Amino acid sequence: MKMKMFSAPTLEQARALMRAEMGKDAVILSTREEDGIVEIRAAVDRSFNHRFAAPKFAEVRPMFDAARDQLSTMLRWHGAPDGFLQMVAEAGSRLGAGSEPLGALSAGLEGVLSFAPLQPHPEKSILLVGGPGSGKTTAAAKLVLQLSDADSPLEAVSADFDAAGQAEKLAALMLRPSLTVALSPDALQRILDERNALGRRAIVDCPPFNPVDRDDMKRLNTLISRLNVEPVLVMSADGNPMEMEDNARAFAQLGVRRAILTRLDAVRRRGGVIAAISSSRLSIAQLGSAPNALKGLVPASASRVAKLLLDNAPEAELLKGAA
Repeated sequence: MKMKMFSAPTLEQARALMRAEMGKDAVILSTREEDGIVEIRAAVDRSFNHRFAAPKFAEVRPMFDAARDQLSTMLRWHGAPDGFLQMVAEAGSRLGAGSEPLGALSAGLEGVLSFAPLQPHPEKSILLVGGPGSGKTTAAAKLVLQLSDADSPLEAVSADFDAAGQAEKLAALMLRPSLTVALSPDALQRILDERNALGRRAIVDCPPFNPVDRDDMKRLNTLISRLNVEPVLVMSADGNPMEMEDNARAFAQLGVRRAILTRLDAVRRRGGVIAAISSSRLSIAQLGSAPNALKGLVPASASRVAKLLLDNAPEAELLKGAA
């Protein structure tokens, strides 16, 4: 299966680019329009054997409809907004029709989400940002422990500007007596400049910034602008879907491009946070599902998100008929 994003000033122009490159068999998975630019994500299945005639659409349409309805039912139970669940269900029913439930849902999610896991040896230090209670401190400990290696160890830095005990919590999670602490933005900049000069990278546990507080977001924007870092959003899965969408967009407007989702083990309905990330055009980096610093943070992928959605939804039983 081949997937690609096309952008143009109009929908027709974007479709023309899609048809020119992917042919008449391409399927549009999702569309977005913003700032005068239309983006479409399309896919085409190149795996079929051309020696055999393709079935007529009328013959396979009932299978598409059944799979779409089953995926929609399951995603609606998860609290996914209608627009998101319709795109996922449509893409999954077409691209994953005839496959097992995990494959169908994975195909649908791959059409509307992007994934960019954090890797060892990052080009820049990572600045973890997020609202109060998002799980940044635990995520910082997990990333340092899981991504460090002997050749390129990552350093944990606590930007505990308000001296709220954040540094002590991070040290305890990592089972260390102490770690590097920055008590002000100036101190953090000096620490990171020193590490950069030595070719070393850090995972910075940033103070919480309230996404609905304009002054807070202005301070975060200033902090990001002065530091040579990649800001990565940490977002908890427990929250109102519309609030999560607004909050994710607020951080995306500051240049955040990736997100780590936490507390996925503490909620049953996970559609809201997944849809919020899709709507804000962020890529999902890691999935967090345990408070233990040594485990529970894994690289994100369409199949892993699909499994999270299938594992605990009562309506998942209905998907057995889609295979």
